Amino acid sequence: MKEVVNFIKKHRFDIIVTFSVLAFIYSVYFFKHTFSFTILVLYALIYATDGEHSRNNVAERKKMRLRALTKEDLKNIKFVKSWEEMRKKGVVNYSIVYGGIFFGFALCGIFSILAIIFAKDMIRYISAGPSHMFNFIGYTYIAGIIGGTVLYRILWAYKEQKFIRLTDPLY
Repeated sequence: MKEVVNFIKKHRFDIIVTFSVLAFIYSVYFFKHTFSFTILVLYALIYATDGEHSRNNVAERKKMRLRALTKEDLKNIKFVKSWEEMRKKGVVNYSIVYGGIFFGFALCGIFSILAIIFAKDMIRYISAGPSHMFNFIGYTYIAGIIGGTVLYRILWAYKEQKFIRLTDPLY
């Protein structure tokens, strides 16, 4: 019995998520009113996650007190470790791949929404034909790639200065 209780304690998040997904699927496919049950299960998941986060936060603060570290120190240590790995990949990879491709896709969506909101007759232009729609998507994605690449190149310089400031004892 003790093994079952320990298993449930250890895997409670997985169990709650599984039951909530099953309840949702059951309510969708069988048109039963289990949506309120799903909401209750998700609320329990949020409550359990918040409790776990609070316990981890207390344990983390105790560790920090023993080492005399602040939260800012831990953030700086984490930044130095992650940036050291990113530096190995290079500025071009960082700017083009992370900035141009990944962040550029997000900027494409932002630029599209802004263009539709602020440009008069943009929806009429897009709906005029498929070629207009593909042109609009292409232009916004190119603008996103350029904007993301430039932004991430600037971020590279900023993060590099921060890295040097945190790691160089003579700075």
